[in-house]
Amino acid sequence: MAKELSSNPFIDVSVYLFFEDIADKQGVEGFTNYMIGQAKSLARSVPTEVYDTWEEFVEAAKNGDSVFSSFEKVDHPQGNCFVTKECPFTVGIKEYIKRLGDFSKVHMDATKHYNNTVQPSAAFSKCILHQTYRQEVANRITIEGKPLRYAQIATKGYTGDVVTPPSNWERVLLEKGGITQTEAYMLLRANDCLYLLYVDNMDFKK
Repeated sequence: MAKELSSNPFIDVSVYLFFEDIADKQGVEGFTNYMIGQAKSLARSVPTEVYDTWEEFVEAAKNGDSVFSSFEKVDHPQGNCFVTKECPFTVGIKEYIKRLGDFSKVHMDATKHYNNTVQPSAAFSKCILHQTYRQEVANRITIEGKPLRYAQIATKGYTGDVVTPPSNWERVLLEKGGITQTEAYMLLRANDCLYLLYVDNMDFKK
Protein backbone atom coordinates (compact mmCIF):
# COMPACT_ATOMS: atom_id res chain seq x y z
CA MET A 1 0.00 0.00 0.00
CA ALA A 2 2.71 2.48 0.94
CA LYS A 3 5.33 1.48 -1.61
CA GLU A 4 4.81 4.00 -4.41
CA LEU A 5 3.43 7.34 -3.26
CA SER A 6 3.87 10.18 -5.72
CA SER A 7 3.90 13.84 -4.75
CA ASN A 8 2.43 16.99 -6.25
CA PRO A 9 4.09 20.19 -4.96
CA PHE A 10 0.98 22.26 -5.62
CA ILE A 11 -1.15 19.97 -3.47
CA ASP A 12 1.56 19.53 -0.83
CA VAL A 13 1.86 23.28 -0.26
CA SER A 14 -1.86 23.98 -0.60
CA VAL A 15 -2.72 21.53 2.19
CA TYR A 16 -0.59 23.45 4.70
CA LEU A 17 -2.05 26.76 3.52
CA PHE A 18 -5.51 25.27 3.98
CA PHE A 19 -4.64 24.36 7.56
CA GLU A 20 -3.37 27.88 8.16
CA ASP A 21 -6.61 29.30 6.78
CA ILE A 22 -8.56 27.17 9.27
CA ALA A 23 -6.38 28.54 12.07
CA ASP A 24 -7.07 32.09 10.93
CA LYS A 25 -10.82 31.44 11.14
CA GLN A 26 -11.05 29.10 14.14
CA GLY A 27 -7.88 29.75 16.12
CA VAL A 28 -5.31 27.28 17.36
CA GLU A 29 -7.85 25.12 19.18
CA GLY A 30 -10.03 24.91 16.08
CA PHE A 31 -7.01 24.01 13.97
CA THR A 32 -6.00 21.26 16.40
CA ASN A 33 -9.52 19.85 16.61
CA TYR A 34 -9.84 19.88 12.82
CA MET A 35 -6.64 17.86 12.42
CA ILE A 36 -7.82 15.33 14.99
CA GLY A 37 -11.24 15.10 13.37
CA GLN A 38 -9.78 14.59 9.89
CA ALA A 39 -7.53 11.80 11.13
CA LYS A 40 -10.41 10.02 12.83
CA SER A 41 -12.56 10.36 9.72
CA LEU A 42 -9.81 8.92 7.54
CA ALA A 43 -9.29 5.99 9.90
CA ARG A 44 -13.01 5.21 9.90
CA SER A 45 -12.87 4.96 6.11
CA VAL A 46 -10.33 2.13 5.96
CA PRO A 47 -11.37 -1.51 6.25
CA THR A 48 -11.02 -3.49 9.46
CA GLU A 49 -8.36 -6.18 9.59
CA VAL A 50 -8.18 -9.50 11.40
CA TYR A 51 -4.91 -11.39 11.88
CA ASP A 52 -4.56 -14.89 13.27
CA THR A 53 -1.07 -14.29 14.66
CA TRP A 54 1.24 -11.46 15.72
CA GLU A 55 3.80 -12.54 13.12
CA GLU A 56 1.21 -12.28 10.36
CA PHE A 57 0.43 -8.70 11.31
CA VAL A 58 4.10 -7.72 11.59
CA GLU A 59 4.83 -8.98 8.08
CA ALA A 60 1.79 -7.22 6.64
CA ALA A 61 2.77 -3.94 8.33
CA LYS A 62 6.38 -4.17 7.12
CA ASN A 63 5.31 -5.01 3.56
CA GLY A 64 2.79 -2.18 3.35
CA ASP A 65 -0.11 -4.62 3.21
CA SER A 66 -1.83 -3.45 6.40
CA VAL A 67 -4.05 -0.40 6.77
CA PHE A 68 -1.68 0.65 9.55
CA SER A 69 1.10 1.14 7.00
CA SER A 70 -1.04 2.55 4.20
CA PHE A 71 0.73 5.91 4.28
CA GLU A 72 4.18 5.10 5.63
CA LYS A 73 7.00 2.60 5.43
CA VAL A 74 6.99 0.68 8.70
CA ASP A 75 9.80 -1.46 10.07
CA HIS A 76 10.04 -3.68 13.15
CA PRO A 77 13.54 -3.54 14.66
CA GLN A 78 12.80 -5.46 17.86
CA GLY A 79 10.29 -6.30 20.57
CA ASN A 80 7.09 -4.30 20.38
CA CYS A 81 8.97 -1.36 18.85
CA PHE A 82 8.18 -0.15 15.36
CA VAL A 83 9.70 2.70 13.38
CA THR A 84 8.93 4.90 10.42
CA LYS A 85 12.13 5.82 8.60
CA GLU A 86 10.78 8.90 6.86
CA CYS A 87 7.64 10.77 7.82
CA PRO A 88 5.14 10.74 4.92
CA PHE A 89 4.76 14.50 5.38
CA THR A 90 8.46 15.19 4.76
CA VAL A 91 8.07 15.93 1.06
CA GLY A 92 5.27 18.40 1.68
CA ILE A 93 7.27 20.15 4.39
CA LYS A 94 10.27 20.50 2.10
CA GLU A 95 8.11 21.81 -0.74
CA TYR A 96 6.51 24.42 1.54
CA ILE A 97 9.87 25.67 2.81
CA LYS A 98 11.33 25.69 -0.71
CA ARG A 99 8.51 27.82 -2.11
CA LEU A 100 7.22 29.87 0.82
CA GLY A 101 9.98 29.93 3.42
CA ASP A 102 9.47 29.31 7.12
CA PHE A 103 6.20 27.86 8.34
CA SER A 104 3.58 30.05 9.93
CA LYS A 105 3.87 30.24 13.72
CA VAL A 106 0.43 28.69 14.04
CA HIS A 107 1.81 25.23 13.27
CA MET A 108 3.96 25.19 16.39
CA ASP A 109 1.20 26.87 18.40
CA ALA A 110 -1.10 23.98 17.46
CA THR A 111 1.66 21.50 18.28
CA LYS A 112 2.08 22.95 21.76
CA HIS A 113 -1.70 22.98 22.28
CA TYR A 114 -1.91 19.29 21.34
CA ASN A 115 1.02 18.37 23.58
CA ASN A 116 -0.54 20.21 26.52
CA THR A 117 -4.12 19.02 26.09
CA VAL A 118 -3.98 15.60 24.38
CA GLN A 119 -0.57 13.95 24.79
CA PRO A 120 3.04 15.23 24.78
CA SER A 121 4.18 13.47 21.61
CA ALA A 122 4.02 15.86 18.63
CA ALA A 123 7.05 17.52 17.04
CA PHE A 124 5.05 19.49 14.47
CA SER A 125 1.44 20.07 13.45
CA LYS A 126 1.42 17.15 11.01
CA CYS A 127 2.09 14.83 13.97
CA ILE A 128 -1.39 15.64 15.28
CA LEU A 129 -2.94 14.19 12.15
CA HIS A 130 -0.49 11.32 11.82
CA GLN A 131 -0.49 10.08 15.41
CA THR A 132 -4.26 10.35 15.71
CA TYR A 133 -4.63 8.30 12.55
CA ARG A 134 -2.32 5.62 13.93
CA GLN A 135 -4.28 5.50 17.17
CA GLU A 136 -7.63 5.24 15.45
CA VAL A 137 -6.61 2.77 12.75
CA ALA A 138 -5.03 0.50 15.37
CA ASN A 139 -8.51 0.22 16.86
CA ARG A 140 -9.66 -1.35 13.58
CA ILE A 141 -7.11 -4.16 13.73
CA THR A 142 -7.44 -7.33 15.79
CA ILE A 143 -4.77 -9.96 16.37
CA GLU A 144 -5.68 -13.32 17.85
CA GLY A 145 -9.08 -11.81 18.64
CA LYS A 146 -7.64 -8.85 20.58
CA PRO A 147 -7.38 -5.19 19.53
CA LEU A 148 -4.04 -3.75 18.48
CA ARG A 149 -2.68 -1.04 20.81
CA TYR A 150 -0.50 1.92 19.81
CA ALA A 151 1.62 4.32 21.84
CA GLN A 152 4.14 6.92 20.66
CA ILE A 153 7.62 6.71 22.21
CA ALA A 154 9.48 9.48 20.38
CA THR A 155 9.09 11.79 17.40
CA LYS A 156 11.76 13.56 15.37
CA GLY A 157 10.64 16.80 13.73
CA TYR A 158 11.83 18.19 10.41
CA THR A 159 14.26 20.44 12.29
CA GLY A 160 15.89 17.38 13.88
CA ASP A 161 14.47 18.10 17.33
CA VAL A 162 13.24 15.01 19.16
CA VAL A 163 10.12 14.99 21.33
CA THR A 164 9.86 12.35 24.05
CA PRO A 165 7.26 11.86 26.79
CA PRO A 166 7.90 12.76 30.43
CA SER A 167 10.56 10.52 31.99
CA ASN A 168 8.05 8.50 34.02
CA TRP A 169 6.04 7.74 30.86
CA GLU A 170 9.18 7.06 28.84
CA ARG A 171 10.39 4.37 31.26
CA VAL A 172 7.09 2.50 31.02
CA LEU A 173 7.00 2.73 27.22
CA LEU A 174 10.58 1.59 26.79
CA GLU A 175 10.02 -1.35 29.12
CA LYS A 176 6.89 -2.28 27.20
CA GLY A 177 8.86 -2.07 23.98
CA GLY A 178 11.65 -4.24 25.25
CA ILE A 179 14.39 -1.69 24.53
CA THR A 180 16.68 0.60 26.49
CA GLN A 181 16.85 4.36 26.24
CA THR A 182 20.19 4.08 24.44
CA GLU A 183 18.70 1.69 21.88
CA ALA A 184 15.79 4.07 21.38
CA TYR A 185 18.11 7.01 20.67
CA MET A 186 20.09 4.88 18.23
CA LEU A 187 16.91 4.01 16.35
CA LEU A 188 16.01 7.69 16.12
CA ARG A 189 19.29 8.46 14.37
CA ALA A 190 18.00 6.70 11.27
CA ASN A 191 14.22 7.03 11.72
CA ASP A 192 11.66 9.79 12.20
CA CYS A 193 9.23 7.99 14.50
CA LEU A 194 9.50 5.35 17.21
CA TYR A 195 6.36 3.79 18.64
CA LEU A 196 4.83 0.75 20.28
CA LEU A 197 2.41 -1.69 18.74
CA TYR A 198 1.21 -4.46 21.01
CA VAL A 199 -1.66 -6.63 22.11
CA ASP A 200 -2.66 -6.81 25.77
CA ASN A 201 -1.51 -9.93 27.63
CA MET A 202 0.62 -11.13 24.76
CA ASP A 203 4.38 -11.53 25.14
CA PHE A 204 6.26 -9.49 22.55
CA LYS A 205 7.98 -11.31 19.75
CA LYS A 206 11.52 -10.63 18.61
